[in-house]
Amino acid sequence: MPIDNEWYHELGDAWWDPEGVIAPLHEINPTRVAYFCDVLGDLAGKRILELGCGGGLMAEEYARRGATVTGIDRSVPSLRVARSHASEGGLSIRYAGSVAERLPFPDAAFDAVVSADVLEHVESVEQVIAEVARVLRPDGRFVYDTVNRTWKSRLLLVWLPERVFKIAPQHTHDYQRFIKPGELHSILATHGLTNCETRGLALKRNPVAAGISYARTRRLGGFVLGDDTAMSYVGYAVKSPIPAGA
Repeated sequence: MPIDNEWYHELGDAWWDPEGVIAPLHEINPTRVAYFCDVLGDLAGKRILELGCGGGLMAEEYARRGATVTGIDRSVPSLRVARSHASEGGLSIRYAGSVAERLPFPDAAFDAVVSADVLEHVESVEQVIAEVARVLRPDGRFVYDTVNRTWKSRLLLVWLPERVFKIAPQHTHDYQRFIKPGELHSILATHGLTNCETRGLALKRNPVAAGISYARTRRLGGFVLGDDTAMSYVGYAVKSPIPAGA
């Protein structure tokens, strides 16, 4: 099934509307940002690359914490929104149009690479991870959030939001592109990245209650980290250091 990555081009200022079409991102982002920042520690002065930054929601969070942030996205219209919003907020963030499989940056250019809701949308996870490893400095961290390939994720992220509650347009996700944690860990290891932690990211409410709540109030009821990786999961990996004497 083809995945529709084009609808992001049409979002415009809706990227920053907490009650608009991407309201769920505004609701999930505090949990993800808290985890990412906890893993990365003090961000002051760190060079961070965000893959698939969209309208800049998470990139601005890192910039506010003192990081030197670069965001890439294939959606040029979304990047225009990101640049405008950052400028209005007095934030200096570098944005570039690019796909994650071919990053326009030199080797070892970043202290950390972050990726939220990206790996399940790309053409080649293998190629993306190879590029992540290339642009990371030794001992740098790759922090990620993606979707597990299970019946639960198919129900909660494809069937219910796209077909029943109409929270997202059809073909926003393709179940076949979801990736199991073990598969991702194996790809990371192939490219010199050691996975250090994987945690589940789930709705606080049961799916039906969350869907009904969203239909009524544009709120799902929040997200929580835990042991349940059956829907989405977050984690991080570390790039191998340069061997002594190399």
